[in-house]
Amino acid sequence: MLELVPKPQFNVVVPPKLLQEGYLVHFPAGWHSTLTHVAGKTFRIDAVNQVPYRLSGGHIIPSGDYRDVALSNGSGTFQESIYPESVKSLFEVSVGLSPGNYVVHIYVPASRSIHGLEFGGMTAPDVGSATLVYLGARTPEDSPLEDPRMKFYLVKDLEPIIMRVYVLPGVDYEKVVISTTVNKCLMRELPTPSEDDLRKAKVIKYYESLRW
Repeated sequence: MLELVPKPQFNVVVPPKLLQEGYLVHFPAGWHSTLTHVAGKTFRIDAVNQVPYRLSGGHIIPSGDYRDVALSNGSGTFQESIYPESVKSLFEVSVGLSPGNYVVHIYVPASRSIHGLEFGGMTAPDVGSATLVYLGARTPEDSPLEDPRMKFYLVKDLEPIIMRVYVLPGVDYEKVVISTTVNKCLMRELPTPSEDDLRKAKVIKYYESLRW
């Protein structure tokens, strides 16, 4: 049954889309043991700086083909190098996708999709399959350029995040523009956060928590 929610008769405070100075963030103990600078810790954001960046200026991809765009640091082809280099930094990355005939799959690390189901043969997307190409796929409508809804949270030494951009059949070529805003956050650890601090903090879960 469709239920229409009545318009509230009071002003609704809409929180900012990005982390701000003074906000608290908490990284649960489930973060990888190699990331000891954040795992199980709580931080206050002391400063922020928003840096717009268009990944590689855009990608022209033929029909039925794909391109793997790596967000991690390095000098490889299509490696965007937008990861933090300081243990005090948290990068909150908003991602907007240009309109077009394509889908995007997310892998962390490069060999493992973070979106899948449980039945045999349904655990990972497959750009070679007419149906599994849509498994866990994100489309431009899910996170448009003018209203990005896809976010990544990056810390130093995080595993590589790969965006696999696959152009669907039906066009000769597609120009795919991936636009980001990197919200650089300077973190200061709270060694003994109070219960109130933990209640207010934004919980940033490790990507592995999406797989079970």
